[in-house]
Amino acid sequence: MRPYVTRDDKFIHASGLPACLVDLAAQRQVNQHKLLRGTGVFREDLLQPDCHLSLSQLIRLLSQFQRLMPGHDAAFQLGHRLFPDQSAEASAVAYSRNLSQALRLLSRFRLQLAPLLSAYRYRHQGFSYLLLSDAVGLEQHQYQFVAELYCCLLVSASRHLLGQRLPLYFEFPFPRPRHIQEYEEHLGLKLSFNRPALCIRFQEAWLSHPLPRASALRQQLALRQVTATDMQHTLIDAVSACLRQQQHSGLQDVARSLGMSPATMKRRLKEHQVSFSQLQDRVNMQQALYLLTVKGLNNETVAQKLAFNDIPNFRRACKRWTGLTPSQLRALSPG
Repeated sequence: MRPYVTRDDKFIHASGLPACLVDLAAQRQVNQHKLLRGTGVFREDLLQPDCHLSLSQLIRLLSQFQRLMPGHDAAFQLGHRLFPDQSAEASAVAYSRNLSQALRLLSRFRLQLAPLLSAYRYRHQGFSYLLLSDAVGLEQHQYQFVAELYCCLLVSASRHLLGQRLPLYFEFPFPRPRHIQEYEEHLGLKLSFNRPALCIRFQEAWLSHPLPRASALRQQLALRQVTATDMQHTLIDAVSACLRQQQHSGLQDVARSLGMSPATMKRRLKEHQVSFSQLQDRVNMQQALYLLTVKGLNNETVAQKLAFNDIPNFRRACKRWTGLTPSQLRALSPG
């Protein structure tokens, strides 16, 4: 069995994001027929206990939802509704003993609970840095909407687990929005915009904080109800993971690792609206951001770690990735 899902695999349970989305739209008086048109999803399907959607269907549904919903708070309202849901995976996370265990389980069940973005965590001097990336091939306007949704989901879930709001610092790779009051209300005041990547930072001391709803017994019962699957990644995730593990790998090496030919991988990535070279750039950019802005390493050291032959090539790559030079990126160190 292949270790990743495609955009056409039906694995997203309708009781999660799809049901929340349809329910919120109904509350806002959105026409249900217009919302579901062209998605291949019917309202009666959502009532079936075994109803699952594909990524393609979910992305089309999200696009319709964005177009039809009034106001600027739809993504945030969805984020508040998503956790906890009735799934066994969400219950297993909810009964964790601390945030560290909850994050491990969330990573394990990400395809079931939050499939649209992937997260890669760096750690440095008492802080964790979550770099979030598009995992499915979203349009830019969809990416911003999903970023709002998942950031609010993290705030809402951490508050549910801890019983208080977790102090989170958000960096967004898009301009300061006109509806900034929605960000401040739902995410807090620690916000930065026009940054090179979507990043969430928090103090690691919170990871060991005991959770008031912790229950080892109920967690084990929930885990027994989880449907076993070998698929834990989207194709974009799987390729990115190979590039991180085998930093200097090329297209043929990664394709071989994933059990397909280079031509097949190129074709499947195209279906996700991304190329292999774009994923290479994204992985290198994330590593460069961490080494420059968080660790504050000099250009020579970072260029060497990323296997650049000389400093000018590394400088040009940073400019291409982010629009900024290495020195300008280093000046963006977290406050």
